[in-house]
Amino acid sequence: MQKIIANTEVESLRIGDSVKAIVYDVATSRILVEMQDGKVGIIPKKEASGEGVDTSDIEVGAEVQATVIDPENEQGMIVLSFRRASQDVAWAEINTILEEERNIKVKIFEANKGGLMAKYKGIKAFLPVSQLMPVNYPRVDGAESGEILTKLQAFIGKDFLVQVMNASREEGKVILSEKKAYKSQIKDTLANLQVGEKVEGQVSGVVKFGIFVTFGGVEGLVHLSEIDWGHVSDPSKKFSLGDKVEVLVIGVEGEKLSFSIKQLSEDPWVEQVKAFEPGQIVSGKVVRWNDNGVFIEVNQDVQGLFPIKEFGVEDGSALGDVVKDKKEMEGTIVSINTDSHRLELKLV
Repeated sequence: MQKIIANTEVESLRIGDSVKAIVYDVATSRILVEMQDGKVGIIPKKEASGEGVDTSDIEVGAEVQATVIDPENEQGMIVLSFRRASQDVAWAEINTILEEERNIKVKIFEANKGGLMAKYKGIKAFLPVSQLMPVNYPRVDGAESGEILTKLQAFIGKDFLVQVMNASREEGKVILSEKKAYKSQIKDTLANLQVGEKVEGQVSGVVKFGIFVTFGGVEGLVHLSEIDWGHVSDPSKKFSLGDKVEVLVIGVEGEKLSFSIKQLSEDPWVEQVKAFEPGQIVSGKVVRWNDNGVFIEVNQDVQGLFPIKEFGVEDGSALGDVVKDKKEMEGTIVSINTDSHRLELKLV
């Protein structure tokens, strides 16, 4: 613990001690102070500023507190520092915040590909990307680090509620966590969340395989297959970051959550497919092909699949030559696949 030097202890000053003194002269290059035993202290210009210290407001006669950085210089004066004193106070407070797991607010002043830089009472601190809340996480789909950095730079100048995860004055490191600041909220949300529950959240990420939705400090995935009863090839055409959506909770495994949007409504395919039966001949426009075969759109809600074996090839890339001139195809229904929501077809 840092000690405050009283009148009788001035003779035993050591580097790092904190002392009280009276200002008796202020110049542009230094501040002179006097301790009660008559010893003189000097605060050089580079040491005359610190968090909460405005040297322009320091007047002769003011009582100040500073930290010893040299017990005696060549002129016999004690070299003191406001900057070091403010850092001593700030580091002491940071350690207390860490021990008490207390929430604090910090302002972001810089971003890099690994996270955000903030300051707490003049001390630099790092907020890693991995410790951001879901709503602030820079989720991008197959992006380069430059795209992630652009998203992080949008937070410069903004305040974040965080907790201190780790602090080391010796290493000059303070690591922050936004997640820890909301851990009680996250714990309560997960404790009360049940499969089958409907919740309203905010889109926090849009990727090729679905969308991420956050609420109450937690985040879950709506997989591509759970967005709509129909085929969805590009979620970004339906959703944007910040959109409010209602989802159904379909899976809870610790903090890993799975949501569905399509299951909030009736499956239109079930009604539409009643018009079809095995052996029936149908036709439709070719909509896509892959290693599974060729897909046609029989109507707005029903698709049919010609398996790849129907075309005598093994690789979906070869189907382009087979179907490139066929805007529509005709086939016979072999079966109705309820699980995959399609008609299994064979060539007529």
